Parts: sequence; C-alpha cells; structure tokens
Amino acid sequence: MISVLFIDDNTDLLAQIRTFLEKTGEIRVEQAHSIKQAIEKLRGRTFDVIVSYEQMPDVNGIEFVPDMNGIDFLKYLKTQGNATPVILLCRRSSNRLALEEVNNGTEITLPKSGDIRPQFMEMVNLIKQTTLRKKAERELKVQNEQLATILSATPLGIFQMRNGILEWVNRPFVSMLGYTETALVGRELRTLLKTREEFEQICREFLIRKDTQGLGHADCRLIKKDGSSVPCHLQVQPLDPGDITKGGTFVVTDNSEKQKITDALRESEAKYRDMMQNTQSIIIRMDTQGNITFFNNYALTFFDYTSEEVIGKNVVGTIVPEKARVQHGLSMMANDIGFNAEGYAVNVSENVRRNGDRVWIAWINKAIRDEQGRIIEILCIGNDITDRKRGGEVRISTDTWKDMVVADTDVKEEVFDAVFHICTEISIEGREGKPVGTTFLIGDTRNVLEKSRQIILNPFEGHRPELRIVTNPDLKENIKALAQLDGAFVISGDGFVESVGRYITVDTSNVSLPPGMGTRHNSVAAITQVTHAVGIVVSQSGGGITVFREGRILKKITL
Repeated sequence: MISVLFIDDNTDLLAQIRTFLEKTGEIRVEQAHSIKQAIEKLRGRTFDVIVSYEQMPDVNGIEFVPDMNGIDFLKYLKTQGNATPVILLCRRSSNRLALEEVNNGTEITLPKSGDIRPQFMEMVNLIKQTTLRKKAERELKVQNEQLATILSATPLGIFQMRNGILEWVNRPFVSMLGYTETALVGRELRTLLKTREEFEQICREFLIRKDTQGLGHADCRLIKKDGSSVPCHLQVQPLDPGDITKGGTFVVTDNSEKQKITDALRESEAKYRDMMQNTQSIIIRMDTQGNITFFNNYALTFFDYTSEEVIGKNVVGTIVPEKARVQHGLSMMANDIGFNAEGYAVNVSENVRRNGDRVWIAWINKAIRDEQGRIIEILCIGNDITDRKRGGEVRISTDTWKDMVVADTDVKEEVFDAVFHICTEISIEGREGKPVGTTFLIGDTRNVLEKSRQIILNPFEGHRPELRIVTNPDLKENIKALAQLDGAFVISGDGFVESVGRYITVDTSNVSLPPGMGTRHNSVAAITQVTHAVGIVVSQSGGGITVFREGRILKKITL
C-alpha cells in the first residue's frame, strides 16, 4: 500500500483527484487542508509521496494569501532534509493544468473540461513509478554504504585510476600518504613516485608479475605529502590487462613494518614471508543466520575455496567446525555487536580450512544496518593467530595481544600464557566428558585475597613452592582436575598458585556486561575493577574464554 499526503485546497478538481486515488485500493490517502497542517503531519510520520498545489486558487476573483505556497513548501522540505517525492498541481494557463513530479521532471496535463479519468490513471502510474524509484534509490544507498564500510574497514589502501589520473581513494590510502582526499583525487599517479622512470618500471612489473587470478603485483616507494617515502606493495585489477596506464583498481599494502623488521632482525626469507602472510586480512560478510554473502580473495586462498563453493553457504560446515558450541558463538557475536557502542566486537574463534586443518582466527566484527537500524549483515575482518611452533600442537597464539593484557601489571608473560592455555584445554576437553566452568585471577595477589574468602580447604596449602608454580608442566593436570571445584584460582604474577576455591566478595552493582554473562563473569569484572589483577573466565555453558582487565572485557575466545 502506497501512502500519500494529499494537500487539498478545497477545489472541485483536487477533490476529484483525491476521490479517484482512494478508490484504486492501492493508495492510502491522508488529507491536509493546508501546507501548515501538512507540515504538522510530517513531524509525526513519513509518506511515500506528497501531492500539493503550486499556488492557492482564486475564489470569486480574490486570491487567498497562504502562509506558504508550493515552491516555498519544497524549499522548506529541503532545509529539513526531507527527501519525500513531491507532485505539484501547477496552473500553466487559464485553460491548462499540469501535474508535475518535481524530482523527475515528469508532467501530466489535465484538461479543464471533458473526461479526465485517463489522466487520473496516468497520475496513479506516476505515483507508483515515483515510489518504486525512491525505493530503488534507498536500496542503492544501502549497497553503497555497505561497500564503503568494507573499503573503510580494511587496513589496506585502495584507489581507482583511469588514464593515469586518480579518480577515487579510500581513507586508509589518504592516511597512509598524509594528504586530504581532495588533494589526491584528480592527481596523476606518477607524481606520487620519485621519477617517471620509476612509474614506467612498476607498469612493466604489473605486466610481468601476475597471480593465478590475473592480478598484477609491483613494489615501489610512494611519496608522502611531507616528502618522505613509504615502501608499498601494489596489486591491481586492470581495465586493460595489456596497458596498465589505462587504469584499474589498486590495493596498496604499507610495507613499512615489514621493512623495519627485515632490517632490524635479518630474518630468513621463509620466516619473513610467513610474517607478511599474517599481515593480510580475511574479509567475510554474512547475514544474521551465518550465511556467507561475501568472501575476499585472500579469504578464498586462506581457506582453499572458490567463490562458488562458499557464497550462499553457512559458515557452519565450511569455515566453522560443525559442533554444538558454534551456534552459541554466533549468538555471542551478535550480542557483542549490539552491546558495543561503536558497533565493533572482537572474538577469537576456532575455524577450519577445507582440508580439515584447525586454525585460530582473531575476528573484528562490525554490524551492517538498514535504514531502521536493524542488523542485516555482519562484516568480519580476521587475522590468523594460530601457534604451530610447539611440537606440531595447534594452539592459540597470544603473541599479538598479550602485551595489552599484562601491561602495567605484575603478571609475567609466561605466566599468563601458561594459565591461558590451561583454560583453552579446560574449555575444549572439560572433565570426564562434562563441560567445566572456572575462574583464574592472576597478579596483585594481596588485594585479591583481601577481597575474597576461602570456601573450601586450600588444596595447595603446605606444598613445596616448586610444586605450586603454574608454569610447571607437571602441575597442569592437577589444576584441570581442581577446576571442577567452586571458587576461583588465585595465582601471583610470577606464577605461584596461592589458593583454590576463593569466593569473590566485591560488589558487582557497578559492572555492565553484555547479555548472557552470569555471576562468574560479573564477579571477575568487579574484582579486576578494584585491583590490578587479570581475570580469565571459562564458561561452562558455552565453553568460551573471556579475559578481563580493569573491569572490562579485553578478549573473547569462542571454542
């Protein structure tokens, strides 16, 4: 049903038009007797189309003086940001009237006498076409916003060039070079290189270095606004594979960190390539049910799929293992997106490649919303953080994020690593086939003990110190067995297990956590808010691992 706001000037002609529209059964008409009344109605609701007069008519030779005519009304709508299509009834001459759809320039002439029903039907079609056109414009806007979100979320610079001129650039590319967008658009690409010879060299390199997808690759140094240069890797999808200068879409990777690491550590070429591989981003888009709608080239290469094999398929059974906890993980992701004010959530989850290899991916997720603010899709940007260095065992690497957790605390990195990996084993294995939930509080031991009390006899009391160090591999199975008991583990920053079975006595009323988190999570958030301890919670219901610091969630791992 199409909703129309009809501004009636009480003339017979407009009354006929209104009656005809109402009888079609496809149009719902709401009447306003003046433009002033129409403005009041627009404050409370929206309409698909507005039908109004251009000027008030003469009555007995006297023209009404309205507070606003049709043209003034259009100007008012524009100042208010109201883009509702408007159809004006215009007086062209003493014997000719016209209906004009303002935004599109369409005009229908109504005769002053005779049968005007054909023109009324044209008007109905005009209203329908206007509504459909506006709907298409809204859908195109949503699609463009989704594309802009993807291009802005990636850390890679992207630009489009035609005939050597930059036509479009994304924000990361602008930031990379220190220019403004207006300073780059319209500029010749060769001016961002030191010499014309260097420009010609990378054009040749694009033709020589092509991958299996036909994309050209080249390395160069782009000149920044301050005159310095940044080492970059360029990848291009050319308009003409035989002539790069005609243009194409370019993806730019800032290789500054790569160059610094190479120069400082003199790493081997194989390790260097591995490091650079991990700097690439997996970009996936899916609907709220987990059905994949987009997979970038790097994601296809990483998971070893073709686009036809994943688009439209659910993440469960493709890149996510088919197990009971997955649905909980997707639900938790959606809750996080709604909870985080900026629309972002961070999760680490177990994924699987096509050949069955398990990998751990750190995902940054952003909600894509429709005009009503409802989440319609989720944009996921991931990086591989799998640790394969320990005798073939596949574990979650903490190298890229543990600094954030232990900084400015007394917790040693090796202690955090040891506790974290015990938590992952508890989450995955449980105990005797049953899921287990538990809590670890690491560091600031004195304050933690003051804000908790013992609820069972401490199993570690009286044992030799060397038998109470959490980094001791022989202690791991004992800790996993004791994880079934109520209460928290308290471990000092240097790895000494102080106690097991501590009940946290801190007030939790000031804690604000996402929906679905229980008493254990709230208690750990509260005690890390008033101490310098690091908290880790293993959820019994979902198996997820949550790391807390200063009352906040720093990392969530979905297993």
